[in-house]
Amino acid sequence: MWDNKVLKQKAKERMKVNYWKMLLVGLIIALVSGGTGASSSARNYVTGDKETTQYDDYDEDAFFSGGDIDPDMMVDSLGFWGLFGGMMLGVVVVAVVIGICLVIFVFNPLEIGARRFFYRNINEKAELKEVGFGFDRNYMGSVKTMFLRDLYTGLWTLLFIIPGIVKSYEYRMIPYLLAENPEMSTDEAFAISKRMMYGNKAAAFWFDLTFIGWNILGAITFGIVDVFWVNGYYNQSAAMLYDAIKIGDQNRRMQQETTADQEFDQY
Repeated sequence: MWDNKVLKQKAKERMKVNYWKMLLVGLIIALVSGGTGASSSARNYVTGDKETTQYDDYDEDAFFSGGDIDPDMMVDSLGFWGLFGGMMLGVVVVAVVIGICLVIFVFNPLEIGARRFFYRNINEKAELKEVGFGFDRNYMGSVKTMFLRDLYTGLWTLLFIIPGIVKSYEYRMIPYLLAENPEMSTDEAFAISKRMMYGNKAAAFWFDLTFIGWNILGAITFGIVDVFWVNGYYNQSAAMLYDAIKIGDQNRRMQQETTADQEFDQY
């Protein structure tokens, strides 16, 4: 089992060596995974002056009290709000479709490249070109695998929140696996990630909880601390965690193979 303090200390040491690149790539991960508040929200502006003469003589009290109602005015009003509502619904649908396409075809490959950057940064001074790795090697295969990761996590979350959290940890290693082995099939990526996280999900959850203080500080400073420290620090630590679990998984498999060989020799 790994020691969180050791992983985080190693991440701090790497921050000293490659700080500005880690800052930038950490920010990219935060943006593509929704880790910061740097998302734009739509704003609706309503003007208070009634410049349209078509409604200047509209008697609101009469309309709702059952007084004299102009049928044409009522039809025009309903038609206007129906058209406005339809337009807004169309804008929302288009925005959602564009957002989903961005996640599938742009953000997920960027995440793979960013994970590769931090993994390579463990033992060397990684370069920013690693961020584009997800677009260069087996692009459509990576898109498919990452899409299914998001889809399955979302479907499990619909059941209840907790199963979604558990599955997110089970699939946690998929982008790292694709960053190391871009030709890996979807089934293999899911199977290996599941195997690696078997017995490690609770420990990985506790690892994430150790950063809660930094998350609170980032919220207090409106994301400033996140940008200049936490994003790079956390993602480098997470890469260290992947490496530790990977080594543990390899050792466990070797031990199982050795045990199996010994049992076979007895016969």
